Amino acid sequence: MNIIQYIKESFEELNTNVSWISREDAQKSTVVVAVFTIVFAVVVAVIDKVFQTGLSNFFKMF
Repeated sequence: MNIIQYIKESFEELNTNVSWISREDAQKSTVVVAVFTIVFAVVVAVIDKVFQTGLSNFFKMF
């Protein structure tokens, strides 16, 4: 099978056999992922700051 044939068949399969979600659902999912990513990053930053402060205070004792 040559590469041109493969690409043509791939595009045909994407257009005929794949079921795509609606644009609105894709946008909602994107917003959910973005919000979750931001919340997760903030939580990780807070945990990192707590550990950093705790370790700094621990090592100041010695």
